[in-house]
Amino acid sequence: MSARNRRDLENRELAQLAESLPLASAITAQLDKMSARNRRDLENRELAQLAESLPLASAITAQLDKASIIRLTSAYLALRRIFPRFEESTDELFEVGSFLLQTLDGFVLILDPGGKMMYVSETASVHLGLSQVELIGASIFDFLHRDDEAELHYILSCADSRRLNTVLPYTEEIERMFFVRLRCVLPKRNAGITYNGYKTISCWGYSKMYHDQVSSTNMGLIAVGYMLSRSGVTEIKLSPSVFMFRARLDLNIIFIDSRIRALIGFAASSLLDMSLYQIVVLEDAHIIEKAHRILLSKNQSTTGYYRLLHNGCGYVWAQSHFFVVPMLRASISHCIVAITEVFSARESNETFALVQLNSNSDEPTTQSSTLGEYSNLFYKGAPTTANTDVQLKSLV
Repeated sequence: MSARNRRDLENRELAQLAESLPLASAITAQLDKMSARNRRDLENRELAQLAESLPLASAITAQLDKASIIRLTSAYLALRRIFPRFEESTDELFEVGSFLLQTLDGFVLILDPGGKMMYVSETASVHLGLSQVELIGASIFDFLHRDDEAELHYILSCADSRRLNTVLPYTEEIERMFFVRLRCVLPKRNAGITYNGYKTISCWGYSKMYHDQVSSTNMGLIAVGYMLSRSGVTEIKLSPSVFMFRARLDLNIIFIDSRIRALIGFAASSLLDMSLYQIVVLEDAHIIEKAHRILLSKNQSTTGYYRLLHNGCGYVWAQSHFFVVPMLRASISHCIVAITEVFSARESNETFALVQLNSNSDEPTTQSSTLGEYSNLFYKGAPTTANTDVQLKSLV
């Protein structure tokens, strides 16, 4: 037997002997426990220091578990790639930022090209019921309606970016305006308008692109998401420059606010059973059509600024918010409620459509005591739901 084999045999026998002694086994187990405890203590100290470095309130970081600390740190480091330099922050800037979010009635959202939420402001919990800690570092696709995934994937890509023929690298900001449906877990009385557990969010912002000689890279999306309405549509208080109308799903008007006459000169009764498209300047019809398509798929939408025809001649600038709401005791299950704000006095002396000449302008100009005018054709002989669905196939 060689010397090496003898040493190996002796070591094995000594190890077996040590394991057979109860005192040695207890000492070994105790040493293992102490070593594991020291490792955990060191790990906890490092994670605690890491949590303190996060740009979150101490009351929040004190309650984070290990996985959340790692997830939030990863998101913060990804955020620094988009914003490598931060100006020195002050309490005054934080206060102004808080007021801005309250004024917008929304929340800030920053996504990386893969859809991971690098930052979400605290106000997201007010509108969605999901905490800031729960959202940051998670994928937005885990909370997004399935039918909106393709659209958001396109926005997060650089497919519509145009590179300039230049040697030096440069950054580009592409404006974005889109609607998404996000999961909402608020109680029904506080959730506002939701559809099957999802709330429609209007997002305005920009994609930040980086271009060099070789390729283009989407660095991320920065947007502000806000609610079109936090409460039910029937609870909205209208200012003097705002009017409301209800319409079929093809935008044929079935009820219109009586204040329409003071804003665009048309008698309310003259616009009943007329399509919104008929009282919009033709060149702006595509703005209504785009919002209409979004409305039929996502149940809420906002138009861009468009020109609404004025009685006699000219137009006014306006913007509309559309909502699909259930309709009770009617032959159709849903209708459109539109809140339209007029931003200007009448402009131009041109006549753009026959409706401006054929409207009834002989009614008295005094303010009507009624809320508005209803369509007798709809409420007494409305078409069936099946007929309405057939009309919509050309729009979807």
